Amino acid sequence: MALTLGEENMKPFDLDKTYWADCTTTGEIHIGEAYHIVRNSSGGSVSTPIARYFVWPPPYIEGCFKHTRVDCFVRDHELSPAPDFLGKLLVTGLIREGLLQEPFWLSFHKSDEIGGLAYGEVFGDDDGET
Repeated sequence: MALTLGEENMKPFDLDKTYWADCTTTGEIHIGEAYHIVRNSSGGSVSTPIARYFVWPPPYIEGCFKHTRVDCFVRDHELSPAPDFLGKLLVTGLIREGLLQEPFWLSFHKSDEIGGLAYGEVFGDDDGET
């Protein structure tokens, strides 16, 4: 069975005046991206992706009670805040939006995508390599 995530279950929400996130949900799993936003006086804005996150119920792990895990992968980017700061801001937003409740474990990481390969037809005019 393939996992299908569509725009019909995507939810954007503000984290504060400088950051916002989106969230796509399927069952107990939430996947999203966090963005740095700059707004202008005309009502426009520019958003820069700075992190990806995953909220999921890990299988039973010996010595742990049933809980949810939040993994926040913050990009090494000049607009990215400290990973622990963004992780805390993210879980506050997820709780406020009703997407997370205790008990949970927050794990924050600093990361960069270093490349990728397309399998099948992914891009219109590209060989798929980055």
